[in-house]
Amino acid sequence: MYEAAGGDEGLLRLASAWHARVLEDEVVSHAFSHGFHPEHTARLAAYWAEALGGPTSYSETYGDETSVVRIHSGNGPHEDVNRAGCGRCCSDAALAD
Repeated sequence: MYEAAGGDEGLLRLASAWHARVLEDEVVSHAFSHGFHPEHTARLAAYWAEALGGPTSYSETYGDETSVVRIHSGNGPHEDVNRAGCGRCCSDAALAD
């Protein structure tokens, strides 16, 4: 899957497209209203790469799945973001050039 997605370069392009769409979306952008790490897009691409069978650079550099869950936990319910973001931003990003 990792290679089919274009490897590191392809996943970085996908993460960049996803992040741009998230920031433009009136509902989903709320998740980033507090700001975000300057390397968020690269970290996201590394996380996806590892999840799709690529190199383990995310875990080796940033932490394991538990650390990802910890970072994203405790923000309260956000069903509106889940409904709007996952489908709309992910599918749009997947179709991006």
